[in-house]
Amino acid sequence: MRKTALLAMLALVPLLGPPAADAAVTKPPDVDAVGSWNTAALEIVRLKRAGDADAARTYAMVNVGMYDAVNGIATARGDHARTSAIQQADTDGNPYTDKVDTWRARAGNPGTSPEYVSGHSTFSGAAAAALAGFFCDDRIPFTLVTDSAPIDPATGRPWERRFPGFSAAAGDAGRSRVFGGLHFEFSNRDGLAMGSNVAAEILARRLLLRSGPTHVGACPR
Repeated sequence: MRKTALLAMLALVPLLGPPAADAAVTKPPDVDAVGSWNTAALEIVRLKRAGDADAARTYAMVNVGMYDAVNGIATARGDHARTSAIQQADTDGNPYTDKVDTWRARAGNPGTSPEYVSGHSTFSGAAAAALAGFFCDDRIPFTLVTDSAPIDPATGRPWERRFPGFSAAAGDAGRSRVFGGLHFEFSNRDGLAMGSNVAAEILARRLLLRSGPTHVGACPR
């Protein structure tokens, strides 16, 4: 089963990541996932016109979720880099995988970061689930401008990303790591699920009202 999954992920390589000759040209800007989700939380608080108490709880839940997700990332992380897995695919014991010597991640050198699990995906899964749970609505449209956003030539301003909701934004963030060549899709999916599970625990047990009903359904009051 694992060999089949890896084969499927390797098959995506020619579609998602260019070889070394194009990698430097297409390298996207680095994005701070934690900082970007804090920017998103600020925007949601503004859109919902949340009071000081709700704003503070929003920021706390989002950041506690991402902070706690670090433990899951560190525990789950393996020893492989995606680049090594592709360049050395002839040594993985799977007769159906072919190595690509010249392949490089378009997002640049992953450094010492293991391929599994995707940190961006895990942080994004946690933050998105925390926001959706606290406001009891996953589909709150919002606009995000990251610190590293390129300039939109049409406006001369940093490029804006518009999302229909939190899960969509988390999915986009996780998928960007696959397109960047730093993670396989299963590392993205597992990271999103892990982060969401961490947030669910926080929504159920932490930062709740001290007295009276604490939840409306699964959503904290």
